[in-house]
Amino acid sequence: MLYNNTVAILGAGSSIGQHIAKNIAANYSLLLMDSSADKLNNLMQFFVDNHPTAKVEMIVCSKEASWEADIIIIAADHAQEQEAIAIKINEVSTCKTVIQIKDASSDMVSLQAILPYSKFISVDWANTAAIVEGNDEVSLSITGEIVHLCGLKPIFKKSLI
Repeated sequence: MLYNNTVAILGAGSSIGQHIAKNIAANYSLLLMDSSADKLNNLMQFFVDNHPTAKVEMIVCSKEASWEADIIIIAADHAQEQEAIAIKINEVSTCKTVIQIKDASSDMVSLQAILPYSKFISVDWANTAAIVEGNDEVSLSITGEIVHLCGLKPIFKKSLI
């Protein structure tokens, strides 16, 4: 099924960010942003070689990508980078679905306090499943679909609030 939503993946060069991009590109238009130009260029080359019809665009600014997107995925590897991204996109993420991807084994803190006016979803990403946590039903559904497209089983947990 093809969706009309545009997804910004901030931290698209991370291993999880690349995995998400490669698995949802057939269903969503993508805006890819990462601090590493080399990783982004390699990812873009993957799409040119393997999925030439995918709607994928590189963007150098997380704020611009978030402004243009309907759904924002923060997939950077490090907590400091995720927090810096959240601070930059705060004013353009109001009422948008914002998905924070954290490795299930990490102790990253939630970005919800930095993004209080977004429809915030937290995802603890593991090898075969992802724990999806949030309080907006539509955003939970969207996140569950993205997790499923990535080959993981979404496990929905009680709300953060």
